[in-house]
Amino acid sequence: MDATLPSVCILYANSGGGHRSVALSLAEAFAGQAEPTLLNLLDEYAPFPWNRLSGLYGPWTHHAPGLWRIAYRFGASRRRVVLSERAAYAWVRPHVVKALLESAGDLVISVHPIQTGVALRILRDAGSQVPFVTMVTDPVVPPLAWLCPDVDLCLVATERARAVAECAGVPANRLHVTGLPVRESFSQVHSFPKTEARRRVGLQPDIPLVLLAGGGAGIGPLTELTQALVAEFHASGIKAQLAVLTGSNSALRSSMQTADWSLPVHALGFVSDPAAWFSAASLLLTKAGPSTLWEAASAGLPMILTGFIPGQEESNVAWVEEAGAGVFAPRPQRAAAIAAQWLRGGPPVLDPIGARARALAKPEAAKNVVKLALSLLYRFQSENHLAGAS
Repeated sequence: MDATLPSVCILYANSGGGHRSVALSLAEAFAGQAEPTLLNLLDEYAPFPWNRLSGLYGPWTHHAPGLWRIAYRFGASRRRVVLSERAAYAWVRPHVVKALLESAGDLVISVHPIQTGVALRILRDAGSQVPFVTMVTDPVVPPLAWLCPDVDLCLVATERARAVAECAGVPANRLHVTGLPVRESFSQVHSFPKTEARRRVGLQPDIPLVLLAGGGAGIGPLTELTQALVAEFHASGIKAQLAVLTGSNSALRSSMQTADWSLPVHALGFVSDPAAWFSAASLLLTKAGPSTLWEAASAGLPMILTGFIPGQEESNVAWVEEAGAGVFAPRPQRAAAIAAQWLRGGPPVLDPIGARARALAKPEAAKNVVKLALSLLYRFQSENHLAGAS
């Protein structure tokens, strides 16, 4: 570790894949300017039942979306959020305080809503004045748990999210719109030849690839979508190959790998280079998870949205459709019919949709976050130095 560089603690969790993706993109962007450390207080240090929330997130949102909607609506009041955090504080603090204080370093960035208000209070109660930044990973209408007015800097992805944050009491001078950070590799793939990209991931280079994703937890009707696509392509005489990103859903991956498909179907778990698969794909079918949408936009990939988690992801659908970057098709047969139509149309149909998707992205988002966060840190250090000198 370079002692001359400031140390940055990035708080994340494994509930879905988006928080970890943003954390990794920030760690990448800080390289050479700071020493980043990723800290997962929720999963690795918090007591029961908090340390089970990430594991429950996928099954809960997939099998009981109505119950999730009720929980989301409970959090649609800043007062209820604050009361919940106060109730959790005494329970959680003894288990996480040591790890947080040891890792906080010179700057803390939270990319997870549950690790914002409570984590900030733990630091302040311990006498730490380390600058605290929130990077909100829900891009359009973030849950209010994200929006703690006491943070030193609150970064959001869109102007609509800025408006929500201001209504929640975050001071305007602490708010900035940055876009959602994605790894640099996603911004570099939109102009890469599809044939070469497919060859690099071991696929047939001259056959279009349809990519399916269910977020980090591999949720949604991925099996039904795959079946509908295979049936539609077979009936229409469309040559295509499919790749399904099942995330942590190993049971789904196993069942898809052993199924008998009439077209090439590649069931994948977590992949080491997801940008390579986005580069190889002609279009993406996915639920409206924020990081996946922003990665697809950065890659210029046309999107068919097949579902959303009630609450925070509903507004993501309108965001994509209003931009002309994709369509919402929750029924597998309808989604398959649209995919077939787009593939038959080829580049004259796909390229304009991909260009509109690309226009949504902010490729410099991660760099902008780093710039704003380090500017905050250096301002704090300068003010503290002046205060000490006086």
